[in-house]
Amino acid sequence: MAVFLLMKLTPRKFSKSKEFREGKDIDGLTYLTWNAFDSIDSEGSGFKYMEREIVLILDDIIREYPHYRPAIELGYVSSDIGNLLGLPTSSPYRVGKGIRLRVLSPSKRMFIVRNLIMRGITRIAVSMNYVEFDTDNYLKEDSLYVR
Repeated sequence: MAVFLLMKLTPRKFSKSKEFREGKDIDGLTYLTWNAFDSIDSEGSGFKYMEREIVLILDDIIREYPHYRPAIELGYVSSDIGNLLGLPTSSPYRVGKGIRLRVLSPSKRMFIVRNLIMRGITRIAVSMNYVEFDTDNYLKEDSLYVR
């Protein structure tokens, strides 16, 4: 199961074309689809459990900068998948308040961080491979983490 899980954790990309969005759950979103935030083991969990604010912020960034195409690595995570990934029980991914984007370019990482700060996100973690952010203010203090 763990090997299958790692194969499925590839970033989920999207397209603005009608063919890509047709038949997918796009309720309230302009460019993104809720399916991109689903847990691997439960279809439709992104729409059910993801916090609307954080997804709409990412959708707003794409609306303002249509050339940007995010690669969503992690959205909502069910308890079984969270246990397999070794996430703590207080992880914002388990409650649908966090997003991890695969971003390999330093200029794109700065683009994301700048736009998140302009939209009021105060909890951001930056790594060489990803940018993750959440709106779960009950867990920790506001910070910019560099990992």
